[in-house]
Amino acid sequence: MQSDVLDTAEQQQQKHQQLRVYLRVRPFSKDEMSSNEDQGCVVLENARTVMLHAPKGSATMKSSEKGVGQAIHTFSFSQIFGPETKQADLFEGTIKSQVHDYLEGKNALVFSYGVTNAGKTHTIQGSQKDPGILPQALDVIFRHIKGRQYEKMDLKPYLGSDAQYLGPDQVQQERNTKAAIFALLKEENEPPRVSGVSSHSSSTGSLSFSVSYDNTGTSHLQFALWVSFYEIYNESVYDLLQASPTSKTKRRTALRVCEDSMGNSYVRDLKWINVHNSEEACKILRVGNKNRSAASTKMNHSSSRSHSIFTIKLLRIDGTEVQTMSELSLCDLAGSERCGKTKTFGERLKEAGNINNSLLILGKCIAALRSNQSDRMKNGYIPFRESKLTRIFQSIFCGKGRASMIVNINQCASTYDETLHVMKFSAIAKQVVQLIPTKCLESLTPRLMGRDGKPLLKNGVIDDQALENYLSEEELLDEDEADMSILPQEDLMNVIENLRTKLLAERRKNLVQEIDIRKEMGDRHMGCQVAELKESYQEKLENTFEMYKDALKDHAYQRALERVEDDYVPLEEFIAEQEKVEVLDTHFRRLTRSCHNHLIKLSDMNSVNLGSDLQCLHLFNFSLGVSIRESSAMHFETKVLELKPGMSLAYFQLIVSLQKRIAVLNDALHEAGERFFEKTSEIETLHKKLADQVKTT
Repeated sequence: MQSDVLDTAEQQQQKHQQLRVYLRVRPFSKDEMSSNEDQGCVVLENARTVMLHAPKGSATMKSSEKGVGQAIHTFSFSQIFGPETKQADLFEGTIKSQVHDYLEGKNALVFSYGVTNAGKTHTIQGSQKDPGILPQALDVIFRHIKGRQYEKMDLKPYLGSDAQYLGPDQVQQERNTKAAIFALLKEENEPPRVSGVSSHSSSTGSLSFSVSYDNTGTSHLQFALWVSFYEIYNESVYDLLQASPTSKTKRRTALRVCEDSMGNSYVRDLKWINVHNSEEACKILRVGNKNRSAASTKMNHSSSRSHSIFTIKLLRIDGTEVQTMSELSLCDLAGSERCGKTKTFGERLKEAGNINNSLLILGKCIAALRSNQSDRMKNGYIPFRESKLTRIFQSIFCGKGRASMIVNINQCASTYDETLHVMKFSAIAKQVVQLIPTKCLESLTPRLMGRDGKPLLKNGVIDDQALENYLSEEELLDEDEADMSILPQEDLMNVIENLRTKLLAERRKNLVQEIDIRKEMGDRHMGCQVAELKESYQEKLENTFEMYKDALKDHAYQRALERVEDDYVPLEEFIAEQEKVEVLDTHFRRLTRSCHNHLIKLSDMNSVNLGSDLQCLHLFNFSLGVSIRESSAMHFETKVLELKPGMSLAYFQLIVSLQKRIAVLNDALHEAGERFFEKTSEIETLHKKLADQVKTT
């Protein structure tokens, strides 16, 4: 019941989105067919289910023959694409919906995962004749923003999720950087080298293709597209748009992974290039591929030795205001491999170790996410920060975007064990459910940044110094002004000065008003979301309190049962004690009646003459009155005083002996009475304890 209550509260603020995992099966090459690699290891049962049969000689088959594990495994995916699948069909069935969400302002991440030589890079980039999902996504994006592109290049992504205003000098610097990168393509026709870790160029060529896309509706918004291309090699981040050092003694500059004030990870000093069409974006891709770390292994003559990430940031601009900024990242993971089969050693062995380690951390993070979702009370540690790859995309996995994975496998019998490991990993990933908040604390609108990278708002108040720096003369004065040379020089200077003053005042007024409106809307939005979060957390706190209250009740009940067991008196013992008390009471009554009968017999003796010993009789009566109960003593004394004189001494001695006997009986009577009262008190105590125990139970 508690879990249902928590789920109801969370559903008000979160949208459950299962991690979509697709499978693509690479067709056999001619060499693989001639090497008898086709042994029916991979069987596609339907569009979502695949069955793996272990071939003879594989480690899986040997283990199953020993009674450990099984030889046949079945896996399910969001959708399976067979060897005959075309690139366009793959894009249509996998990430097209994510691209549409990206155009609406949502973040997206796509992984290509698999063993070496499984077709991951072909899936992402494709070839000149058959482009992959990345060129197709770029074509969809540019078709959507066609005719509405922001041409000034003075709004650029900054840090993790902010936007920065650029001055004229900075805009010119961006253009020079872009031109310098495109100039690197003059070496494209040189043959690729494969010696050690070389610069290998994928033959993507000039990608040109057509993807149908319905651009419904029109909007006054403008769009600016910025791209970056970097790799993670040996757990170090390198910018692929930075030219490789010509000297072998120089090393590439490794970039740092940092976090902004909102907790979003970003790569510091990473180049972002403003592109205006698919052709420019594909040039960026080709330049990055020239600088990407690649090498030759036994399984692949041009194996990627790093994880490459191509990121596209889309800025939605209204006038000069950035409304939203969304991010689309396509990550081509390096292939997991066994060093024994790939015959790696030396530098290749180190690379393989780092590749497998980063993939292992990725698997741990996905397994930890799944474990935390299956056991909400557990909330275990997720090792995002143990790898650069998982740290960069931590925000996506934590709900700030939608992620998907394309698993690539080949059907070769020689790589069956590695393929099985990949499939088991994907089975865990498919069970992860992303909790995407429908209302996030941070606003989707990026913060306004000046040309120096400092926000124009400081602690919620307009920063006058940053505002003055932003409202400089270079920023305010337009280059294309009307020709006013026909006026006299003095009048012309006065007109220019007046116009400059008015323009400065108007620009300042508009900017201050824009900042005030942004601040007011942000504060109002933040207040509403804080109130909603406060209400949600209050409800969760009450549910937690009820849970602890029930736990305390259960603990008290268990303790009460333990105390009942410690103080428990069997019913047989209680009845035996009651019988003893009844016996003592009967014995007491019997003694009382016996004493009374003896007194009556003594009083009836009239033939005894006591003579002169009457005084001793009075002494006896006094002692007897002290020893026995008051009523019996008074009765006995009255009867003795009525005795006639002249009784013999023998009868007097008999009375004394009877007195002693009565005294003994009286002592026994008192003792029995005391024991009776003690037992009665014990019985009352036992009754009270029993009543308390019954009540507690």
